[in-house]
Amino acid sequence: MKNLNLKQAFSCARTEYIKWICDARMIILGVLLIFIYNFAIEPLLKNAEEMGEPLNMLEPFIAVANSGIILLIIPLVFMTLIADFPKIDNNTVFYIIRVGRVNWLLGQVIKLVMMAVSYLAFIFAGAVIPMIGRSFWYNGWSAVVTQYLMRFPEKTGNFGLQLVPENLYNQMSVFGAAVQSYLLVFAYLMIIGLLLLSFSLIKKKTLGFVLCGAVISLGTAFCAVKTMLMWSMPMANTIVWLHFTRYFRQPVVTIYFSITYLCVFIAVLLVFCFIAIKRFNYDNVAEIAS
Repeated sequence: MKNLNLKQAFSCARTEYIKWICDARMIILGVLLIFIYNFAIEPLLKNAEEMGEPLNMLEPFIAVANSGIILLIIPLVFMTLIADFPKIDNNTVFYIIRVGRVNWLLGQVIKLVMMAVSYLAFIFAGAVIPMIGRSFWYNGWSAVVTQYLMRFPEKTGNFGLQLVPENLYNQMSVFGAAVQSYLLVFAYLMIIGLLLLSFSLIKKKTLGFVLCGAVISLGTAFCAVKTMLMWSMPMANTIVWLHFTRYFRQPVVTIYFSITYLCVFIAVLLVFCFIAIKRFNYDNVAEIAS
């Protein structure tokens, strides 16, 4: 077993990350941004135009990161983009032998962090850039979000109102909602990636995909019916507004519970990966894709 070498781990991560961002599958991101704009940004802009008031620049991103439908799509698209993660073939095996198992695994974890961060940064930019020139930057919610229903009481079913519900703007600041939403969704994506990595190391990658799909679909279903079982899945713990009631400060489930849940989930998967890589058998590498 080779000694831990952070330089080798970062070098491994950087090389594979560059290959990832140059992959033809990245065209999917353009389709994702179009969907996000039509589903989450355009309804808010229509409400702003109707009121003659600007939005806060961060409100569209907060809407994206707290939408149940979009949080079904975001991890599914991410899973598609990292479908070959970790890429292990006969050439990779020789690379693992050269740099050491632990260094290679650490490189994969670093690469996963880079992929998740850049993926969310792309979504963040896609939500914020269209707001330039027609929004304001301030740690306060816009009148479009907080006063639309008072201005138009007959429009209680307005879709834009559902994107940033009272559970958010009555309970926390814009900056707080944006930062927490980004970090929680990041943790969700890390769990998806680590599940794929874990099952690849025991040569059950297909089973890993099935489990990721189950985690995403069950989380979506439980959130849709608002059962307490939803807190057993990463998705509910990722959606900030679900933690609060509409008016009262007493949370349904504390943010600290969700942070602990997600961190423990990630830690358990990391420990499993480090145990699995030490027992990794180089024979029959093709089994990893099965």
